[in-house]
Amino acid sequence: MFTPDTVLLLGLALILALGLGALRFARRPQQKRGQEQFAAQRPAGCLAQKVPDPFFAAAGQRICTAFHAWLAEEHEGPDVWASFDQLIREALGAHLGATRVRCFHVQPDRDVLQTIHHTGKLPTSSGPSMREGLLGHVATTGKEYAVHDPSHGPLLDDLAAQAEDGWDWIWPVRESRRAGTTIGIIAAAQLRDAAILTPELRQTVGPLLSLCWQHVASRERLHIVQRTDQASGVLTRSDFFAVAHDALRDSYAANEPVVVAVLVLEGLRRLDDTRCWRERDALIERLGQQVARRTRSDDVVGRFADDRFVVLLRRLDSGLGRLIAEKILAAAESAAADVAQLETRDGRVRLRMGLAGSGFAQPALQNLLGAAFDAVERARKENITLASDLESHPPSAFSRQPENGPRDPGARRDDPKAAS
Repeated sequence: MFTPDTVLLLGLALILALGLGALRFARRPQQKRGQEQFAAQRPAGCLAQKVPDPFFAAAGQRICTAFHAWLAEEHEGPDVWASFDQLIREALGAHLGATRVRCFHVQPDRDVLQTIHHTGKLPTSSGPSMREGLLGHVATTGKEYAVHDPSHGPLLDDLAAQAEDGWDWIWPVRESRRAGTTIGIIAAAQLRDAAILTPELRQTVGPLLSLCWQHVASRERLHIVQRTDQASGVLTRSDFFAVAHDALRDSYAANEPVVVAVLVLEGLRRLDDTRCWRERDALIERLGQQVARRTRSDDVVGRFADDRFVVLLRRLDSGLGRLIAEKILAAAESAAADVAQLETRDGRVRLRMGLAGSGFAQPALQNLLGAAFDAVERARKENITLASDLESHPPSAFSRQPENGPRDPGARRDDPKAAS
């Protein structure tokens, strides 16, 4: 029984062998004249002789071996891209002599390219443009660039001359599931000899690195799907515990405060009882989207139970955490109001939130969650919308009576159901 990684390695080797065979079969006199023309345009310091075929096979074999060894290591979360970035740097350094290598994600919703080493961190507004310059040309057109290649014409030479980066080779990583979509860019500079960038070498190393890139992206998507609650799009409860424990450990190691927020939906069970199933599902989906949208990439959001969302807010004290929590609560209330037919004979769905901050004590995650749930219970008893573990904190605009008036003491509380 072959494992997925073994099948991938065999597939890479097969593609490499077929590519080399096709290149040898396709050699014709006109290709030889094209290679002579390419050699004639090389700078004086370039190698005059053609790189032998065994070099391509050896480079591809070593890249396959290195990638298979890399797959055997433990890589989880955003760190997988930083590690993969290092793998590409080492590969191009060893086989092309490149001393400067950059790998970028191409994301349509951003104006600048973000390095894959930066994946999972807060996005920055600085970086190479995704639509201008040599990198922007490759990202937009999906066509590679190689210095001294006569096929790209004088205009591209002029564009390259204007750039200060001095890239020797830029390879676009294309999405195999969506034809014509560029998802990444690999750029190399300061090669030991630009003459090594023959069409044979580029068409061996480039597609091989693209397959490795796509495999990493597919594994990341699979990992996200396995950890995500399908109804809300945020982490399941078990995975929230795993991710939040790691995040809390990192925050405490850096002496950073954290805040835990618990968002509770009161009356959700009544939507089931009154057969508002579509509205209920739409509400859960909208709430998950709104909560995730109001948090940062390194915060942790999970669906703790059927009617409860939990957020771990990093690098925030209790005061700032309360301000963020109020924004989350406002967005959640807006999402609930946008979903039709949430009115029932027993009243509409109501939202409450409880907060607990770490302060200076660095409490365990279970203690923070317990304090946040206690704050929610206090908010229910006092009939307010938001409560904090800081009981002396003055009430804000969110510490108000719910819009539908005081809670009926005889109303039934919903039974939470685990969301797994």
